[in-house]
Amino acid sequence: MWVTTHVLSGLALAALLSAAGWPWWAILLVVVLAHVLMDLVPHWDYTVSRHPLAFSVVDFLASLLLFLAVWLALDWPFWLALMGLVSGSPDWDVVVAELRGGDARKVFPSHWKSFPHGRSGPVWGIGVQVAIMAASVVAVLAAGP
Repeated sequence: MWVTTHVLSGLALAALLSAAGWPWWAILLVVVLAHVLMDLVPHWDYTVSRHPLAFSVVDFLASLLLFLAVWLALDWPFWLALMGLVSGSPDWDVVVAELRGGDARKVFPSHWKSFPHGRSGPVWGIGVQVAIMAASVVAVLAAGP
């Protein structure tokens, strides 16, 4: 999945769980586990495109902007906004692998070749991610602190 999808879903989970009174450490565990579970969902990754590095740069910059927007513009506590970046952070090993040549070993378990990573074509795979991001934005705006 795209980093922005993971970041937005992590922000949504953090907002909902924080509103329900969950402690920060439990939210941290949930947003990392959510990354693994979302990687199982059939989706399209730009790593299979002709320009994976360019896509990843845009994706990571968009993720940082989302973090800053939630933290500064929506005035979330830093730790809570950070949960979005924590959820997306495992994808850094994908970028490092791309820089090394695409087939380099990845660190995060849901990125290993043996993991049943969900894959689909661009139309379905992008649509799934857009739907997840839209639902996450609604949750962020509704449940945010």
